[in-house]
Parts: sequence; C-alpha cells; structure tokens
Amino acid sequence: MTERLIWDVTVRADGGPQVSASGEIEVDAYDKLSVVVPAGADVAVDLGPSAAGRITALVILPAMPSNELSYDVDGTDIGLTHAQFLFGGAVDLTGNPAGLTLSNAGSEDAPVEIFVGRDATP
Repeated sequence: MTERLIWDVTVRADGGPQVSASGEIEVDAYDKLSVVVPAGADVAVDLGPSAAGRITALVILPAMPSNELSYDVDGTDIGLTHAQFLFGGAVDLTGNPAGLTLSNAGSEDAPVEIFVGRDATP
C-alpha cells in the first residue's frame, strides 16, 4: 500500500522576500527514528531494511544544531549546523545510503530525529 508524505517549507529573509513550496511524495514505507549521539562518540544508524538506493525522503533534525555534530556517508562528513530536508533527487547528495554514522565532537549528548521515506520494492 502506498503512503503519502506531505511536506511544506517556507524560507524568508528578515524584512525581505520569501519563497514557499509544498508537495507530496509517495512512498512504500517510512520510519521515524530518535537517537542520542553521546558526547565524543559516533553512532551508526540503520535507515531501514534494504534502504540503500531506495530513499525518497530524508529529514535529519538535530535538537541543538552544532558545528560539532555531523554525519558521515561513504567518507564524506556533512555538518549538522542546521536541520536538513532532502526530497527526491536531493537524497542522492548523501549517496542514498542504507545507513548513516552520526558523530558528536561536543561535550554534551546530542538528540537527533531522523525521518525516512523509501520504496520497499525494487
């Protein structure tokens, strides 16, 4: 059974213009993950069964964005200084992985929420 993910986003400059967009993505499955990355540690996160190459929506929301928080995808370190919303082809920027490794170089534990939408069948 196909599920629908509905998204909305607005970006505006303080006192200036704004852009808005919204849409829907059809997926076979989705997961919401809540992980805590301990201070000074790495955590491997599985994005779902056979997820590699099948992710169509990936949202990564650190509770406290930081220069000391990042994730690694195939050797590329991506900072979590802001929330990340990747839909459709933008997921390919992460290599469309089966998992991520979250790293916390900070001195406090870092909660992170991850939302994944994926195709379950080839």
